[in-house]
Amino acid sequence: MDYRYDFSNNKERNRKKIIFIVIFSILVIMFVAFFFRNSNNKLVSSISSVVSSPINWVYSIFNKTSNGISDSFTNVDELRAENERLSQENEQLKLEILESQKILDENATLKQMLNIQKEYQHFKLVMGNIIYREHDNWTQTFTINVGKNDGIELNQTVVHEKGLVGYISGVTDNTAVVTTLLDPSSSVSVNISTVNEPAVVNGDLELKSQNKLKLTYIPLDTEIAVSDMLYTSGIGLMYPSSIPVGKIISIVNNKNDVNRYALVEPSVDISKISEVAVIIN
Repeated sequence: MDYRYDFSNNKERNRKKIIFIVIFSILVIMFVAFFFRNSNNKLVSSISSVVSSPINWVYSIFNKTSNGISDSFTNVDELRAENERLSQENEQLKLEILESQKILDENATLKQMLNIQKEYQHFKLVMGNIIYREHDNWTQTFTINVGKNDGIELNQTVVHEKGLVGYISGVTDNTAVVTTLLDPSSSVSVNISTVNEPAVVNGDLELKSQNKLKLTYIPLDTEIAVSDMLYTSGIGLMYPSSIPVGKIISIVNNKNDVNRYALVEPSVDISKISEVAVIIN
């Protein structure tokens, strides 16, 4: 049997013990010094300060790091709170802008209605708002929010501040359909302002998308010119006289030509209006 003793292992264990004892002793001395650093004894206080300086250094670094982390979390919370506050203010501003725009639109509508009433003050009017526009290739109509309950009847004249719009072609208790001048079925007897001669303004299938009308049945020997104004003649039972209809913008063919006609721009841009008035007397 081998009874040899391994002295190398024993030395290694002793060295580890010594290292442990030394480190432990240093730590004890440093912590004792740390707690006695504020001693009234100047010598003890000075020695303690020197010995505990590594602990102070570590403590200082730890304290700064922890404060930095704490400040970072605080800043993040503050930023989140500020972002939430700004988001709420932004939503509030959007609502205020929408409300302001609504008020402006209402004021514009009221102003428009007042202008229409002023322009046709010698008629009895019922004001209406357009609530639906027909979108097809054949007709040019829209629906307004007044009907039989408001005194609206078939064939009554519909006007805007600047002139004639059309006539009532359908009516229910609370709504009415307006057939406009642009509709191909529309026909209006007019007077040519400069010569006081009669003619007829018609809606035209090819011209309605261009917001244009066609002037026909122009007397053969009548001199007409671009910019001549056209007004309702009052002939027939549908339209009162002297309501602006439009102006001539071009003439096709010459004087004494039976096929002569002119293109007319309506006084009212029907595609852009939102309020109208119905003449009920």
